[in-house]
Amino acid sequence: MNNLPEDCIVKILSLTTPRDVCRSSAVSRCFRSAADSDHVWNHFLPSEFPEGFSAPEGLPTKKHLFFSLVHNPLLLHGSQLSFSLERSSGNKCYMIAARALNITWGHDQRYWQWICLPDARFKEVAALKMVWWLDITGKININLLSDDTLYAAYLVFKWNHDPYGFRQPVEATLVLAGTEHDDVQPSMVSLMQNPGSEQGQRAEMRSDGWYEVELGQFFKRRGDMGEIEMSLKETKRPFEKKGLIVNGIEIRPLLP
Repeated sequence: MNNLPEDCIVKILSLTTPRDVCRSSAVSRCFRSAADSDHVWNHFLPSEFPEGFSAPEGLPTKKHLFFSLVHNPLLLHGSQLSFSLERSSGNKCYMIAARALNITWGHDQRYWQWICLPDARFKEVAALKMVWWLDITGKININLLSDDTLYAAYLVFKWNHDPYGFRQPVEATLVLAGTEHDDVQPSMVSLMQNPGSEQGQRAEMRSDGWYEVELGQFFKRRGDMGEIEMSLKETKRPFEKKGLIVNGIEIRPLLP
């Protein structure tokens, strides 16, 4: 393989994955040079970036741009949406800010307040003071996502010092916007890691110190149109709920 011309190695590497390219750089000096080529990394960058995208300054190569988008999500749409890339595939990831979600009574200071936290992705997060009726919904245009990719959506959240009313699972749905509600079968998810019920998926701790719980999965095919609607609800039990802090909803590819 070391006898191959470098442009041939570049072509081969561009048909693999970012993970394979990084591993191949340890093979030889020739492979290391090819693995740093802009021609390789341009293949892993999206052919279309979201509206409002502007590449960060001071990045000398396409490889630097790729890993900048992996590690440093960019804020778009008035800082209501973040955009990043999944490290092993280069597929697109998004996170919808809490301000861009439809939160029932979210603008009523008797029930929710908007606060700033230093470890949050966005300028403001939604802090639940107290409700009986919990209803959080987000939407994303499916055209923003990478084709032929299995995605999952996650509520990203944490707790204040005194959470209450979340010991039981709550309802989660993920559907194509416009689907009749009678045709939707919600799943049950547990926001607490030690819930009173064993039913449903449980929240997991993320590397950034927040929790996440999966709301559902969907496969994005080439040519798909419309919006994906994701929601978390608890409207059937008249119990007081408080202490939830919502960062947003993240949509990212599921790893094999």
